[in-house]
Amino acid sequence: MLRRLWQAARSKPYKPKYIKQLSAVEREKFFDSFDTVFCDCDGVVWYTLRDFIPGSAQAIAELQRRGKQLTFVTNNSISSVDQHLQKFNSQTELKIEKRQIVHPAQTICDQLKSIGFEGLIYCLATPPFKQLLRDAGFRLCEDREGFTIESIADLHGAIFGAETVQAVVIDVDFNLSATKLMRAHVQLQNPNCLFLAGAADAMIPFGNGNIIGPGAFIDVVAKASGRQPMVLGKPGEALRQILRDRHSDYPANRVLFVGDSLASDIGFARASGYQTLLVLTGGSSAADVANLPADHAHLPDYVCDCLGDLCDNSE
Repeated sequence: MLRRLWQAARSKPYKPKYIKQLSAVEREKFFDSFDTVFCDCDGVVWYTLRDFIPGSAQAIAELQRRGKQLTFVTNNSISSVDQHLQKFNSQTELKIEKRQIVHPAQTICDQLKSIGFEGLIYCLATPPFKQLLRDAGFRLCEDREGFTIESIADLHGAIFGAETVQAVVIDVDFNLSATKLMRAHVQLQNPNCLFLAGAADAMIPFGNGNIIGPGAFIDVVAKASGRQPMVLGKPGEALRQILRDRHSDYPANRVLFVGDSLASDIGFARASGYQTLLVLTGGSSAADVANLPADHAHLPDYVCDCLGDLCDNSE
């Protein structure tokens, strides 16, 4: 009965609340409404591949001071888990542990370990992503980087001439090519070949705007093969289940998800039943929020200009 009432309340049109506009009493009510925080990194804690956003380290420290359980859920596989950790701990007020970082390469690694996978992997991803899999003991087949297709024979060899693999993994790959996608498609025609994906963002922030994300290329392979991958990065259902399992002591409505993307973060979080906070220092703007219909599935519960707003007026 309570669940139905809560779902009905969530389905009613509502407007996001701006953190800066909350009264002191409302702010405390906000902080008291959650125990666990799932927080994105790029565009929230630091600018994408750059420095910490002013005030973000202090906000994280404030959440820790209040006894909140923090987990950082990133789709950035350009940087390794250790590089994320080093970046966090470069801030004197922070001490983040490896277990607090959920990274697509690590979730895929954990999934493969959980099923006792010992086969060969064809991996379309960044060098740090591939290295994490190798360090965990998995075998990856190699592409001929820089090889140019100049004839039908070259194309045939590149697509069909490689070893048979038992898993295809797709994440961000800035050296992606049509040949690689074709090779992945051919391998996935074997129904026993696993199909796994990490980050599945349709768009990712880069420079002063957005560029095509890995989700678009995952969709190409999925459509061609007639198969859907197990998505172990945002906004995948498999990742949602991992987060539920790891934090089973806390009900979903006692979790606050903080992100900068309306689709990958807020949409994912709302579908999971979490409270949501959109930070306007990354992939989404105030105008993007204002343009959403009042009943849109990507509309956040709360909005702030930057994560540092959580420190304002705090005790």
